[in-house]
Amino acid sequence: MPILDETMFRDLGVHPRNHPHRGNLEAGPWPGRVPGHNRLNYERAFDPKGFCRYTFKPAATRAGLDGLHFHELRHTFATLALESCALDMHELSRAMGHASYAITDKVYAHVRPRDFSAHRAAFSAHISAASAQPSALVAIGR
Repeated sequence: MPILDETMFRDLGVHPRNHPHRGNLEAGPWPGRVPGHNRLNYERAFDPKGFCRYTFKPAATRAGLDGLHFHELRHTFATLALESCALDMHELSRAMGHASYAITDKVYAHVRPRDFSAHRAAFSAHISAASAQPSALVAIGR
């Protein structure tokens, strides 16, 4: 998914430069949890299930969002991207990795803008320009 937030984009750009194993192309980008501890270590592989259980869920609970599922962040991103017009439905479909545009449309159609005044104005201007009387033709070479 694209990183649309400028601060997050900058922070993620700094992360590889501060990585303790930045010279090792085989090193994982994120630390893993040390078994039996809540400590993170770059020597351990990142475990998404462990991240959700030991990091994400406790953080959500501390923030008063007990019961928040990690996948809901994906829906939040998609909704905010559409509402802000940062992505249109087709771009969002590609960013989300959906197999087809129809899947994205089915899930997020309710977020589409309902004010079509700008669309009407653009369409009306186009029609007006197309239906304007053509200027008189002038014969050349007579």
